[in-house]
Amino acid sequence: MSGSTKIDSTEEEQALISKLLLSPQMALAVFLPKGYPETVTPNYWQFAKWQFLHNVTGSVSAVISTQSLLFAMGLGAGSIPMAAALNWIIKDGLGQLGGVVYASFVSDKFDSEPKRYRFQATVAMQGANILELLTPLWPGYFLIIASISNIGKNMAWLASSATRAQMNKTFALRDNLGDITGKSGSQATAAGLVGTGLGVIIAALMSHVSEDPAVLPLVPMCLTFMPFAFLNIYSNYRSSHYVTTSSLNVSRIETVFHNILKEMDLGRSDTSSSSSNSSRISISNSINGSGSGSGSGSDISKEKQLSSQLQERLERLIPTPKHVAHEEVFVGPYHSPFKIGVEIEPIISRYAGQGERAWALGQALRQAHFVRTERYYMMADATESNKVVIWFDKKAQNSDLVQGFYHACAARKILERRRGDGPEVWEEAVRAAHEEAIASVATVSEVMSGKGWDMSSLFLTDGDRNRIQLDSLSSV
Repeated sequence: MSGSTKIDSTEEEQALISKLLLSPQMALAVFLPKGYPETVTPNYWQFAKWQFLHNVTGSVSAVISTQSLLFAMGLGAGSIPMAAALNWIIKDGLGQLGGVVYASFVSDKFDSEPKRYRFQATVAMQGANILELLTPLWPGYFLIIASISNIGKNMAWLASSATRAQMNKTFALRDNLGDITGKSGSQATAAGLVGTGLGVIIAALMSHVSEDPAVLPLVPMCLTFMPFAFLNIYSNYRSSHYVTTSSLNVSRIETVFHNILKEMDLGRSDTSSSSSNSSRISISNSINGSGSGSGSGSDISKEKQLSSQLQERLERLIPTPKHVAHEEVFVGPYHSPFKIGVEIEPIISRYAGQGERAWALGQALRQAHFVRTERYYMMADATESNKVVIWFDKKAQNSDLVQGFYHACAARKILERRRGDGPEVWEEAVRAAHEEAIASVATVSEVMSGKGWDMSSLFLTDGDRNRIQLDSLSSV
């Protein structure tokens, strides 16, 4: 009796273990972060869903294109194994070299614009697959075509892996980036297995389409490949919409600052007489105007009241990272909402020498149109370029970068509203914008931080390469 009882107990334990392993909870534990959904943002599931489809379709298209490439390799190398192997090694080596060069050019843009470079990586991957798919048409040029294709693939793999961490970071709620990244890898592996299996089935079916096994059915393969390639790009596009980036690059900070500045009276000549502008605000006028008295208790109370009102208005004007993410352009080129351009830290020798630009550069380095000394320098280029140019000092901190860029945006908005192209108009715009920046940027930064923006993660300049150190510019 005791022996049968032991057997029954063992069977029950095995049944329980099997039930647990096959349960939905275990499936979630394998493929989703621990504590899901409380440990990730609400948009994580939508991202993971589209990303799974992206990985499946990517694997299918890769299998189909690789079949075509292998067929072309046999033709181009005259079916000699050694020549075929050598061609394969050379194209891999060139592809890896291309990926290294690409990474050196892109640099920290993987962090500042992960959605853009991830989308470009997907397009590059499918472009490379198309080249591989069409290689049998020109088997004699196998090495050239395959090398170009492999360069595109390596660029895509590198961009995809480089942007993955930054994107996964946006979903972490409990400092669980490692867990999210690990589960993302598990999801990608599972999707790759599904896609590879589906691709092998499709490739096997394609082999039966042609009556001659030596002839590749290229047209049916292309017709089968295209829907998967399209789905791969589309699913990447859809998944990126669920990524909310809280770091600040030029496009995101311009969107935020434009939302504020378009509601201000900066540069308006008719603000006192126009009732239609009564709802607009001017932070510097509100704060500075209230403190023009003797500093009595009533004046201080009024100043606090105005400051509170301004903060309330900024709460309405400043968008959240999620709101900006829905409007962010990452497929086509970015177009600034400001009509006047801005150039950030260009090579300073371009403006040295003779003429109006050199004089304007000298004024900028002396901060002639600033109210006080700052750790940045701004030049009003009133020539044909019509833009504001800004450089930052080598000692500039994040707060200096935010104020400097806000100053530049305010100057651009003033110039949009004022008539006249003379240097005096531009210089006055820089001065007025500086007053605005001094009065308002601290409040703006505080409200932005409260809205969820990461004020310590700024991608406004290309590193410290073109920062200014005045000792080295004494001759300019």
